[in-house]
Amino acid sequence: MTNMIKKCPACGNELLITKLSCRKCNIELTGEFVSSEFSVLNEKEIAFIKEFLLSEGNFTKVQSKMNITYPYIKETLNEIAIKLGIKNCEDENKVALTNLIIDEENSMVVKTIKEKLQKAGGSTFIPMLRGDDIKIWLSNDGEGIIAEGLKNVVLEWEIFDAIVKKAISLGGEMYRGDGAAQSGKKIGSEDLSLDTIDGFISVNYYGKTIGDTTLRRSTYFSGILAWAGIADNCRSKGAGGYIKIRKEYMN
Repeated sequence: MTNMIKKCPACGNELLITKLSCRKCNIELTGEFVSSEFSVLNEKEIAFIKEFLLSEGNFTKVQSKMNITYPYIKETLNEIAIKLGIKNCEDENKVALTNLIIDEENSMVVKTIKEKLQKAGGSTFIPMLRGDDIKIWLSNDGEGIIAEGLKNVVLEWEIFDAIVKKAISLGGEMYRGDGAAQSGKKIGSEDLSLDTIDGFISVNYYGKTIGDTTLRRSTYFSGILAWAGIADNCRSKGAGGYIKIRKEYMN
């Protein structure tokens, strides 16, 4: 059985149910029938609602059972509320964008990212080198970006700028170090040196020291820099994946 189509494929307007039939006795009813307000939700969203109810609204249980992050739960609930008409999409975007301030003191890198996020309405999906696209959105305080897959971590504007400057000092290319961070390599080791993104930002921005292990954050920073057109996010060339700063940002 095919899921009900809700939009007209020709003009995009809402479709109206005008015919019902019984598969057993073949009786047919014609008229104008109202569909459930929940019919606007897709299967993934309905499954989320069921799990949310089974967990009695406990975010921790939902995170554990569905292997998703707290920000992802909040965003999914928000999207469902908008679809059901409980919240207004335009109002949500306006609230988010009021915290997105672009000023003259911002670097070219930060301005580029902010402007692109602003055009996207404060949230969007970005492509990753591996796996599905992930959602990113403006943090509540406007100080950076939240990425689906990182638990309550704000990717701050200044860190994007610092990564680009460090890559430029290395000749325009910088290894991510995400594979090493993921596998538990220690900062300062050959695989996770301070010239890798994860090694560099962990020591300079996340309170880590040489000899510590760290989270894999470079995957997200690199993906956003590539989405913004500031760097190319490149696959491994024998020593791990890396970013390559585009010519217009080398200065």
